[in-house]
Amino acid sequence: MEFNKNKIDFYQISLNIERRYYKFIGMGSGRIVYDLENGYVVKVAKNKKGIAQNKTEYKISLLDNTNLFAKVLDVSENFEYLIMEKAIKINDIYYVWKYFNVRSNKQLYRVKELQNISYRYGLLLIDLRRPVNWGLLNGRPVIIDYGYTEEVRRRYYMHR
Repeated sequence: MEFNKNKIDFYQISLNIERRYYKFIGMGSGRIVYDLENGYVVKVAKNKKGIAQNKTEYKISLLDNTNLFAKVLDVSENFEYLIMEKAIKINDIYYVWKYFNVRSNKQLYRVKELQNISYRYGLLLIDLRRPVNWGLLNGRPVIIDYGYTEEVRRRYYMHR
């Protein structure tokens, strides 16, 4: 499935998911991720948490120019579906440490670029220590899961 940004058929994507045409990649508390086999993934919201995460990733992707994030191509009108660049999964945070020239998560948290995006978008720095939140695009690490911000955590994950 090739994408023309203005003509993404989210209805067809949802049908293809139902028919199990796409390879399942992973799942979190709010979303399921499938490989579209064209250089992109689709993140499907399972609940309000997932909608909030898709909305957050879409906003950050629109605003950001750091190249630290995998880019969002598009999102469905209701934020149920989000199309993002597909990065190669990493299993070891070492790749991220190497890229930022650090030797520990403690040092990673002190990287100015990461502190800046954490402050600007409300990202939780502690989340960036998890390799599951990173992938490789064009040989460099990018953040692939950035919908869990302080605001989303406060609104949907903290018990009241």
